[in-house]
Amino acid sequence: MSRFLFLLILPCLCFAKAEYQDLKESISYLWQGSYMQFGEVNNAYYLLPALSTTVYSFEHDKRLSDHQRSKKLRKIYDITGDLGIAFNFPIVPISIYYLGKSQQEETGSKTIQFAKEYMATMYLTLIETGLISYIPSHERPYKEEQSFWETAFRGKNSFPSGHIVPYSALFFKTLQFYGPYWATIPGVLTYFASMQRVREGRHYVSDVVGAFWLSAFASEGVRAAGKYKKNHPFYKFIFEREAKVSIIIHRGVVGPAITFNL
Repeated sequence: MSRFLFLLILPCLCFAKAEYQDLKESISYLWQGSYMQFGEVNNAYYLLPALSTTVYSFEHDKRLSDHQRSKKLRKIYDITGDLGIAFNFPIVPISIYYLGKSQQEETGSKTIQFAKEYMATMYLTLIETGLISYIPSHERPYKEEQSFWETAFRGKNSFPSGHIVPYSALFFKTLQFYGPYWATIPGVLTYFASMQRVREGRHYVSDVVGAFWLSAFASEGVRAAGKYKKNHPFYKFIFEREAKVSIIIHRGVVGPAITFNL
């Protein structure tokens, strides 16, 4: 448990020179998001693909993972995966935060909110991956020459992967704030890091798939806690329609009815 406390306190120490109120809000987003994600309607959109892809990858883990390990580990995959360790530190959110401080009021406030939500999402997901890893399941394919960062904050279960979390959390937050085009960049980095973890034998395919969806759920919990309303139009179009499913009777025929706000 002390390792998890260290993981949580570390960004606070690095972020101490920033505005105290912003730091408090970021921590509150993490705490509130940890339980609000379970009641967030938007996560229902993620639930079906998350369950189907995770269950499928678990059922076919050996075949999928063996296939990837038989392929060449590209240098770009290796570099991106290793950089996941560095990005687990609050380097990126702090940099984005100070960028927001240097911008004009409206643009800067959005950038600052993005930084706070990204940091909360990343560390909430990292804590969740660490806790879940103590539930007995499967160990790493290759356990030889593991680094300190691969063993210090987690149990023996390799599910889910923590290395891809900085990228996957950034993907979902970028999608929310800046739309699909900018989200492509962290999306590609997430893929590169996932390939590195699987092809190097440090994780199974199910480990990276599970971590990806945990980031999605955490992102929505943090979004609900942050109550930010000026999200990207694409995100609003998909997730802020307030869709409702009901029953309609037309000419004696009963059928489903889906209503949503434009």
